[in-house]
Amino acid sequence: MRSGNLVEPLVDGAVAFERIASAVELATTSVWVCVAFLEVEARFPGGRGTFLELMDSAKKRGIDVRVLAWHPEGHGAGADDVFPGDRASAELLADRGTMWSVRWDAVGRNCQHQKVWLVDAGTPDAVAFVGGINITRGSMAGRDHVQPDSSLGFAPGERYSNIHDVHCLVRGPCVADVHDNFVMRWNGASERDRTHGSWPDGGTDDLASRVLGELPAEDGATIAQVQRSVLPGLYDDLPDGENSVREQYLAAIDAAREYVYIEDQVLLSRVVLVALREALERGVLVVASVPGDPMPELAAARTHPGIAAGYEALAALGAYEGFCLSAPAVRRSWGVEEIYVHAKTAVVDDVWATVGSTNLVFSSFQGDTEMNLSFWDGWSRGQSSGGGPFDDGVARTLRVRQVDEQGGFDSSRMDGRSAVARLIEVARANATSRMAGGAWDGLACAIDPAGWAT
Repeated sequence: MRSGNLVEPLVDGAVAFERIASAVELATTSVWVCVAFLEVEARFPGGRGTFLELMDSAKKRGIDVRVLAWHPEGHGAGADDVFPGDRASAELLADRGTMWSVRWDAVGRNCQHQKVWLVDAGTPDAVAFVGGINITRGSMAGRDHVQPDSSLGFAPGERYSNIHDVHCLVRGPCVADVHDNFVMRWNGASERDRTHGSWPDGGTDDLASRVLGELPAEDGATIAQVQRSVLPGLYDDLPDGENSVREQYLAAIDAAREYVYIEDQVLLSRVVLVALREALERGVLVVASVPGDPMPELAAARTHPGIAAGYEALAALGAYEGFCLSAPAVRRSWGVEEIYVHAKTAVVDDVWATVGSTNLVFSSFQGDTEMNLSFWDGWSRGQSSGGGPFDDGVARTLRVRQVDEQGGFDSSRMDGRSAVARLIEVARANATSRMAGGAWDGLACAIDPAGWAT
């Protein structure tokens, strides 16, 4: 946990990738990226081109460009949105005359799921971007979630064509932990010495470890912490692994007194759902935004004991008046388009928030490699903003941004509990209007937790 950070939530891909691409264009020394899912044809905002073109441009300016990509050995193998370390990847890079470095990293049948950008590592200008946004066509959506342009090749309402997601920018001492994580994974990448496991093949070099004790200078007033899910034994530098994202979620929900607001692609962690039930029994309001058309793998895995327990725990929350499961959607001329929630965020009581790659399911806590950035405002309140009910804390800012988009109303002058209560009302009214064939406000439509992802 480190003080003195500048943290800026970046909601929706058009916003996040504009800031990320701008930082890459302004880089003076290095651009290091952890990639989970990548569509090589996806184009960045502002006419910047594809990811490969953005990296090419940085390398031509003399920037040290390193990309650490997931090598799928399980469910992701053969998918069109991954960039595996295989002959096809090598041939693509060779045909482009790629001059920057790539290493591939596997984690058995699980996913190297971190989505991290680090620019000018080890310099006073270092900046990191931590979150859940993949580099795909659908992830480039803006806040208004207009219908995707037909030139992208999507059919109307295609599941992953219009994605809601979140990243965050961080400057200050926490960037050192993002730096250390990249060095650990780059130097320990599982495929680095295998054929097609690096680019140039056999021609990449290790990174020097950051000297402990050397932290970036403070650049803001936010207390923050980098948290991870890493399996034991995966890296020599972390022999016991790490499960701090799970620990942080449970601690934050246990501390909730007013509300818990969650956006997550997968809401099936039994331990988290039980903690939410206990919060509801204390009178805490809980809203969770999930995709109305979730990935089919969830229903297919329903008989798995861990997944089945999650479904049961989620259904039980439907008995509480203070709980609302919602899914964003927009009525189009041809029907209803579900906005796909890929975000992995939470805000508690306008005091604590987290943004990252970690889904709320057991496999993200103990299997996939993940990274979140959590941040606190409560301990520093009163020092810079007067500590009033409408101060500009980062956690509160994220809540306002997310609730306003989902609910279609302005919550900037509302306390967190009132805003979440209002969102519950709107989501339930929207669901009624949707069933009747009418229009609705904002995006959020309440759905039955017992019937989700079935």
